[in-house]
Amino acid sequence: MSCKEGKQYQWLDFSGEKCSACGLCIDYCPRDVLRKGDEGVPFMKYRDDCWYCDICSFVCPHKAITLKEVPYLIK
Repeated sequence: MSCKEGKQYQWLDFSGEKCSACGLCIDYCPRDVLRKGDEGVPFMKYRDDCWYCDICSFVCPHKAITLKEVPYLIK
């Protein structure tokens, strides 16, 4: 599955305009769900393993990651 195909199943929004492809979000993810995709912009490769902890958005120096919603099973 390519990054673009999988985007519709992500609850994290990655801004390609703001992202510098530094990889901090990937390095700090406690569940190792993120991978670099097209042009270095991260995507959720293993979305079912995500804890929705939002650490990725906190460590992003450019605020390029936003938690759009928490999946219905967690609410």
